[in-house]
Amino acid sequence: MLLETLKEFDWMNEPQRVRFDDDGMHVVSKYRTDFWACARYDFRKDDGHFFFSYVLGDFCCDLDWIFNKPESFDQCGIMVRVDVNNWFKASIMYERDDAPMLATCLTNDGYSDLATIPLPQGTKHVWYRLKKRKGCYIASYSLDGEEYMQLRKFYLIHDADDVKAGAYICSPQREDFEAVLGGLQMS
Repeated sequence: MLLETLKEFDWMNEPQRVRFDDDGMHVVSKYRTDFWACARYDFRKDDGHFFFSYVLGDFCCDLDWIFNKPESFDQCGIMVRVDVNNWFKASIMYERDDAPMLATCLTNDGYSDLATIPLPQGTKHVWYRLKKRKGCYIASYSLDGEEYMQLRKFYLIHDADDVKAGAYICSPQREDFEAVLGGLQMS
């Protein structure tokens, strides 16, 4: 990962620790962090860690996360955000130690949904791609960094020309979840 590229990025809710080495950017999340919104029950978590860049118009964001010991509901993935009530995230997530899932969450007008697909047991590295074309977003993932499979097509009801896009990490139920952002590219 080129450090020069990262100068265009900033943190929303800075994580507990960040360090760099040859593998990438190691990020340790703070305890009980998440992105989730349920306006009906007045429950909102908006304290996850989001490493973003402002993008204008159409774009493509590619990134990958490497992780070793995720526990229940730990997440590291990709996100696009208009504001606190309108955003999308996709990430690996475990509900059980032996059952990794790829989860997507679309939040419009303060209401989050959740959709999951199973991943092979032992998955420790996921590549993500998020494209915006003429107001339509397409989220994809890869398990080898070569072949991408479409996860979801969606629209943000209150989309904007200028959005925040990038990597996110959070750990809703524990301390010290660490993952490595191995690559990040915006075009």
